[in-house]
Amino acid sequence: MSRLSLNSDSGAVSFASVREGAHPQAGLGRQAMALLFLAWVLFALITLSRGPSLGDHEVIVAQIARQTLQTGDWIVPQYLDTPFLMKPPLAPWLVAAVTKALPDRWATHWISEEFIPRLPSVLATLATALILLRLARDMFGVTAARITTFAYLTSVGAMLFALNATVEAVLTLLCTWAFAEFWWSRRATGSARRWHQAAFYLALGLAMLAKGPMPLMVVCAPIAVYWWLDRPLRRLTAARPGRIRGAMSRLVFDAWPRLKLALTSLGLWWGVPLFLMMFLPWMFLVARREPYFWELWNYEYLDRLEGDYPGVKSGGYWYYAPLLLGLAMPWSLSVPEALAAPFLRAYRSHRRPMRYAWCWVLVTVAILSLMSFKKPYYLLPALPGCMLLLGPVLERFFLHRPAVNPRRTKWIGLVFVVLASAGAIIAWFVGDHMFHEAWHPPVTWGTLVIAGLIIAGMYGAVRLYGAAAAPTSPQRIRSLVAVGASCVTGFLVTWTLLGPALGNCDDPRALVQHLRDANVSDDAPLYWASNRPDGRVTYYCRREVLQVMDPYKLIAQRRNRASNEDLRRTAATRLCELLESERPVYIVFEREDYENLKLFYRPPARLLCEVDRGEAGADEDDWVVATNAGVSRQP
Repeated sequence: MSRLSLNSDSGAVSFASVREGAHPQAGLGRQAMALLFLAWVLFALITLSRGPSLGDHEVIVAQIARQTLQTGDWIVPQYLDTPFLMKPPLAPWLVAAVTKALPDRWATHWISEEFIPRLPSVLATLATALILLRLARDMFGVTAARITTFAYLTSVGAMLFALNATVEAVLTLLCTWAFAEFWWSRRATGSARRWHQAAFYLALGLAMLAKGPMPLMVVCAPIAVYWWLDRPLRRLTAARPGRIRGAMSRLVFDAWPRLKLALTSLGLWWGVPLFLMMFLPWMFLVARREPYFWELWNYEYLDRLEGDYPGVKSGGYWYYAPLLLGLAMPWSLSVPEALAAPFLRAYRSHRRPMRYAWCWVLVTVAILSLMSFKKPYYLLPALPGCMLLLGPVLERFFLHRPAVNPRRTKWIGLVFVVLASAGAIIAWFVGDHMFHEAWHPPVTWGTLVIAGLIIAGMYGAVRLYGAAAAPTSPQRIRSLVAVGASCVTGFLVTWTLLGPALGNCDDPRALVQHLRDANVSDDAPLYWASNRPDGRVTYYCRREVLQVMDPYKLIAQRRNRASNEDLRRTAATRLCELLESERPVYIVFEREDYENLKLFYRPPARLLCEVDRGEAGADEDDWVVATNAGVSRQP
């Protein structure tokens, strides 16, 4: 039997296919959802209190926030002793605001140094889940909405980036809000439509302040494609003769009418100024104080888009496909069906909203795949769209699909665990190769036991997935809950037990201790020569670090006018000037950089101490501290 429901808030009509005799809301009521959010908050509090230390990018956000509160300058972000203008400032602003809102005793005595920097991401993930709950309810009905929210909060991608101090979770929240407001604006009328449109432009502008210009690619492009392809896709999914020809004709002949409709009905004439007001004032204020700002952003974004950027990871066009499956775990087995769902007859009552979510995911993946610069976390804003596609699919699989052969699910589980185990082993060695200087987790018997338990839990999760073949609805619901709960439990164990060992700040602490053992005063100037300074030295150890020169200003001023070799020569000249000066200075190098400087420039310097990083023994990634103190200078 089909049920027709009218949503009084937005005026949206939702068709939900419900089988006779099924009770899909059993066990998924409001009390269960309230319990889900409370359990997730408890999970967040535990993982915020214990886990790996802040990573390289996380420390940048946390340190900028700390210096913002110390200096009172909220316009130009300061990282260590130089302006940090590579990224918009919303993430450190949020961390600084949370720090300022909490009592000083909390920040200094009762919570860890990772708690506050990661708290905005946790709150952003919860807000994203609430938006998904309402959006999926309007699209698919109450049951699918609750399953969508449950799947999102128990997915690896949501949990992993909820506990990351970078801006990714906040960006995902703002992009999800923008997608939701656009959908609601197309279903509302009168003043309600204007309010939803205003909220859309507001969310999009704030997303630019979080990580511009990424929202233009992961929000505007998918919505534009949906706007253009909605009617052709409707023809294509219609079960009638000539649908392909009809879809192609609509694709061509609808282009101009749809463009005119967009110009007249989307509020562009007042929405675009509202959108620009969210981030342009900050950009102009920064440019007044740092004139090289515009050149730096051209380098950071245009050069990166073209692939002319240090550290570009090209990757193949398939780069993001396995990442999407990984972020969606433990629901990855249903992702292929979810991506095909808008074109399957079983989901014909949900085709229009599923087409919207389909464009959200597929267009984002396509655009990111075409970019020469690829990072795994770029894909995170597509995860809520993937969960929207998964909601009706999981509802049908766990509540309405006929029973399947349990033996088949057993073999699927075995194959899945074998592939996942092989992938984990490969990732271990690939991680050591790609991130050698930061990848040196100890392999102990405890580590192997925990890894074995995680693999066993993965197999159990797949078997629980197969338990959806049970004939009764309560058993199926328990199977659905058990899949998500097993993933959360595995993540919790990994984060709290393995996390502190896999991600620690032993190297920065060892560096500071070596300096103290060498009787170097904490006030003595400590410069950082190789790559970007490790902010953990300042954030955790309270040891001030200076940069040899402002690298971003140097890059901006010499962009398109100097080669990388010229920039390296400029830096080497500055290092020699420091070492030849009369005052004692201390400079941190990577061993290979120091040996090259000694070989080609022969500055007056001696090796003070070194920090063994990675594998035991001297290697090119070790830190060494060079100084001119106690070195005789030849006339």
